[in-house]
Amino acid sequence: MDGKFIDLHVHTDHSDGLDSVYLVMERAKRNNVGIIALTEHYNLSSYREAKRCAKADIEVIPGIEIGADMSKYGKEKRHICHILGYFVSNGICTVLDEYEMNRYECVVETIKWLQKRRINITLDDVIQNARDKKSIGRFDVAITLAYLGYAMTAQEAYGMYLDHKGKSYVKRKKLSPKELVKKIIEFGGVPVLAHPKSIHLDTETTKRFIEELTEAGLKGIEVYTPFNNDDQRTFYLNLCEKFDLIPTVGSDYHSLTRKPQVNIGTGINNNLCVTDDSIVKKLKLEKAKLDKQQGKGK
Repeated sequence: MDGKFIDLHVHTDHSDGLDSVYLVMERAKRNNVGIIALTEHYNLSSYREAKRCAKADIEVIPGIEIGADMSKYGKEKRHICHILGYFVSNGICTVLDEYEMNRYECVVETIKWLQKRRINITLDDVIQNARDKKSIGRFDVAITLAYLGYAMTAQEAYGMYLDHKGKSYVKRKKLSPKELVKKIIEFGGVPVLAHPKSIHLDTETTKRFIEELTEAGLKGIEVYTPFNNDDQRTFYLNLCEKFDLIPTVGSDYHSLTRKPQVNIGTGINNNLCVTDDSIVKKLKLEKAKLDKQQGKGK
């Protein structure tokens, strides 16, 4: 592992990334990544394929990314709090099934809103254009809107109609951050707050927020991201020290097409390049403690 980079927040086309698992793993190898976690949104489906592609070159850590409801903090119209769960069991699918059902209902309601605005789109249209027919989400509606000519690109359609400021935004039901942290722990996972800058809370509220999540069982904060400057990293490192949390690392890679500036392992213009494997050792230690507490480590 000496000199190899660590990236614990990567997406493929199994969620909202654009690259296949194979392409992601090949890029990771080229970028000198030694440990990686594919943290797909709301699913664990890329892990086994990643392990096959990695062979002996890269250690693959199982992970997932799930969104939480921030309405308590006045952020009910923004999907901005994401929790990463490392080493989580397949049992988390019971939670994901509830999310998925609500996700589908959200799509149906969104289509109704669009139709009221005289946009000629149907559920069948969305299903036909969906990236994954078994898991249809809001971005698939955006893809369909672009295909039907209501926007130049899916990203433009999402911003115009479906984002929190869009004309047809429909809120989905989610667990609160504390509830989600507890659920991840219940299913054997180590919960970490993803890209904390995106929660958009002021300094004092952020401190209280992290304290609340720590009391619920949070084990880490994604300190090293391409989007945190030195001052922000220092702020989150201080919170990690105060609350005995693990500072983790993740590029939040989605493909060089979708986010051209962000590369696996290296971030933006090599502003990531973290080689400290004690991060992963600490996550594994928390997993071992949890297994022992839940009677799985005997």
